[in-house]
Amino acid sequence: MTEPKSLGQLELEVLKIVWDHPGSSVPQLTDALLQNKDYARTTILTVVQRLHKKSFLTREKQDGAFRYYPTDSKESVMGGMTKRFIEKTFDGSASSLIQHLTQTKLSTAELEEMRSIIDQAMKNEEQN
Repeated sequence: MTEPKSLGQLELEVLKIVWDHPGSSVPQLTDALLQNKDYARTTILTVVQRLHKKSFLTREKQDGAFRYYPTDSKESVMGGMTKRFIEKTFDGSASSLIQHLTQTKLSTAELEEMRSIIDQAMKNEEQN
């Protein structure tokens, strides 16, 4: 079995923008990223090319410029990243992750939201 493709932080930032704005060009991606940090256009171009090579993005040429589209949904990619994180960090135990989260400084509202999410997951599991 092949190792799933990983994403670096900037790759993930670019991918998030493409999920929100499919059909973005490199200049559009650069403009969006420049709102938070100073990146060179060539850096963004390199990251976009890497994402295309890793099959996270497809592209179409329109009016002389490539437009980039995600190949998978945000939920699918994030789900895979979360699963790999749990496997590597918590030996595959999601309950160990939850235990760790509850020992951090979470607000009552965050804990209640986690409880609600778990309750809904249990309800869905019972229905299946």
